Amino acid sequence: MQITIKLYASFCIGRFKSDIRTYSSPPSVSQIADELGIPVKSLGIVLRNGIHASRDDLVSDGDTVSLMPQMGGG
Repeated sequence: MQITIKLYASFCIGRFKSDIRTYSSPPSVSQIADELGIPVKSLGIVLRNGIHASRDDLVSDGDTVSLMPQMGGG
């Protein structure tokens, strides 16, 4: 199964902006983040095919997962 992963802001540093990855079984969003060395606690917005998703959602073949870090400010 192939999944497109898009990273934004600081998650791109030392990684990539967009990549297509192949998996043998459906990974969760948390497993993808862990594989990329992204601490799950630093995940802010998670989208699956443009729709908000949880960290525990399983991803299907052909899905696009977008990961954005938590943002601060005020």
